[in-house]
Amino acid sequence: MYFRGESHEGSPFSPGGWECHGNIPRFRAMMGGHFRPGMGPVGGGFVGLGPNSARLLLRPAVLLLLAEEPAHGYQLMARLRELGIGKGMDPSLLYRLLRMLESSGLAESSLDDTGAGPARKVYRLTPQGRELLDLWISGLDDALEILQTLKSRYQKMESNR
Repeated sequence: MYFRGESHEGSPFSPGGWECHGNIPRFRAMMGGHFRPGMGPVGGGFVGLGPNSARLLLRPAVLLLLAEEPAHGYQLMARLRELGIGKGMDPSLLYRLLRMLESSGLAESSLDDTGAGPARKVYRLTPQGRELLDLWISGLDDALEILQTLKSRYQKMESNR
């Protein structure tokens, strides 16, 4: 499987997303959100930066956490909170994402019945999931540069007021 940027080669943050040749139809579908030019991954409408902006990073954060080690949903929620992403988040959002990752072939699960109580579904990243994580991470420098430019220009504009 390989990916090709549609509008900005080398960046998963490009408005057009990624075209995927392999068993996963498109980067957009894998990310589980809608892409609109200039808006990045959103679940409908514009999602600006603010108190909920950390949720924009939920997908790559879950991919990273699963790359570090397999985990079940409850463990992932705790680890997301450590990253500052899961605070106040409805757990159903994480579980929907995990099901989407699994159905897209980015994660796989197995039942762990070694502990007390009912068996838990433990998720692990697949090679395709690792490839997607690599794409997200490779685009971070570009995204950070853009954000720093926006911040600098805003600060310059405000200082001239």
